[in-house]
Amino acid sequence: VDEGAKVAITARGEEALAAAVEELGADNAIGIPGKAHDPAHQDDVIAKVTARFGPIDHLVNNTGINPVYGGLLDIDVEVAKKIAEVNAISALQWTQKVHKASLGERGGNVVFIGSVAGMRNSPGIAFYGASKAMIARLVEDLAVEMGPKCRVNGVAPAVVKTKFATALYEGQEDPAAPYPLKRLGE
Repeated sequence: VDEGAKVAITARGEEALAAAVEELGADNAIGIPGKAHDPAHQDDVIAKVTARFGPIDHLVNNTGINPVYGGLLDIDVEVAKKIAEVNAISALQWTQKVHKASLGERGGNVVFIGSVAGMRNSPGIAFYGASKAMIARLVEDLAVEMGPKCRVNGVAPAVVKTKFATALYEGQEDPAAPYPLKRLGE
């Protein structure tokens, strides 16, 4: 928004979404509540964004869930399917749909938010890590398929101090020790 972009954001929580839109400015942003992995929601978002702001130039796939903590040998397979569906499959769906709607014709950018958990051992959140490893692979392959007209990049942050990641840093001796900057993200 500071650089002149018009922004659409989606989230499940309507209150947080409304607060974010207010902070960005209602003239520059819209919030559309829904679930990232719901194809009807995806279609609705793309229709509303293009109606209000015109063709989409940039897509940020920033969805991540991890409703369990524990080892792979104990994870409920239905939960694993849900993690893969929300974290990886929905990111691919969004990319396909936005590419069809405008990026394929006009070009643009897609950014996937992965995780350092997708790049190395992730005790306790291993299936989340596996889903984010899938994101890393999607970035590589989509960059080739969509380039040079569209740029596709991935970002793989480490632990960020959020409610979502509390179990990964709270009460630990030095949770930032393994990271080069020796601090957690904020």
